[in-house]
Amino acid sequence: MRIIQGDRLITGDGKTVLPQGAVLVHQGRIAEVGEAPLLQAAHPEAQVVSYPGCTLLPGLVDAHVHMSSLYRRPEKEEMQANPALLMVMVYKHLQDALSVGITTLRGVGEAKGIGAAIRTGYQKGWIKGPRYYTCERSLTRTGGHGSTGEVAKMEVDGPWALRQAVRQTIQEGADWIKVMDSHRGPASEYTLKELRAVTGEAHRLGRKCCIHAGNPQSIRYAIEAGFDSLEHAPFLTGELAGRAVEKGIAWVPTAYVYTRAVEDARRSLSPHPTPHELQSLRFLEETVQGYQDNLLRAWQRGVLIAAGTDICFPEEFITPIQEEVHTLCQLGIPNLEAIACATGNGARLLEGEDEFGFLKAGLCADLLLVEGDPAEEITALSAVRGVYRAGELLYCPDHPKE
Repeated sequence: MRIIQGDRLITGDGKTVLPQGAVLVHQGRIAEVGEAPLLQAAHPEAQVVSYPGCTLLPGLVDAHVHMSSLYRRPEKEEMQANPALLMVMVYKHLQDALSVGITTLRGVGEAKGIGAAIRTGYQKGWIKGPRYYTCERSLTRTGGHGSTGEVAKMEVDGPWALRQAVRQTIQEGADWIKVMDSHRGPASEYTLKELRAVTGEAHRLGRKCCIHAGNPQSIRYAIEAGFDSLEHAPFLTGELAGRAVEKGIAWVPTAYVYTRAVEDARRSLSPHPTPHELQSLRFLEETVQGYQDNLLRAWQRGVLIAAGTDICFPEEFITPIQEEVHTLCQLGIPNLEAIACATGNGARLLEGEDEFGFLKAGLCADLLLVEGDPAEEITALSAVRGVYRAGELLYCPDHPKE
């Protein structure tokens, strides 16, 4: 048994901070949570691992990743020809995610078989790192968003073909079903009838489903069709948020990646921009304005918000989860609640709240230690000092005092 302690403990419920907090870890699970002096007195035989000046939190959950994206990657053709090389890149991404405190991931569009292989590798103990939920390949209409996504999509049209695609994706190992339903136009790319076919078949077969919904019509259709989580959805107005709450639909906004994209687009704008450049910038600016108008109100209405990063570009770090949490704070969500978006809320989205996402007795000992107090200064979440997965220290830039 080990007692792992910091100066304080954040449970992941969005409100609770325990001074001198610690966890008692036994056989990879949290046996007790309490104040360090009391746990040490009750368990004098336990090894004590102390992180002075640090905060102890649940391991983080990133609910929107693309571990095998080949978009803009110079090695794309080589990786398409050699899946083994692609898997090496994916493994590096998984270790990078672990290094920032992420112990659970949801892949929302991967090369065929990649997500299921990751999950199997962890289950069999062949590799170590974050647990993995996979959508496998995403579904898109012919010529729709993601249709140029190399190996991470399946082009499908019509209700019955979509039902068959759901079955095929599940056969390939999908935990969730992912639909791409909008790009930069004003309309949903699938009809409401088609989207209802996806949700109906997925739910009938015991799977949840998520949807890329980037414009008002696609968001409205997604809610009417009964998707379980909205991805991006910057135009989730008060009315739509209320309907999402009624249906128990969660939101993974991925606000940071769009905020960063606006900054990059402005910085790289040519002195004499083309109509396409201006249109692209306008789309990004409207998207960010949508988050500014709607995110805080949706949270106040009770929409379950989970953190996701959505990085597809080779020049970017694959899982900037701390930046996403920081962006949620900038949009008005209090620090502890924003941390909950990347811990307990992510677990609830994935129906894993009895296994991870919180620091409480009985759950898996997925732990994050950061220097400082992110409840007071959210940037402290980036100062990672230790990451435990099932009670095993898998990442540590320094060495804890024992």
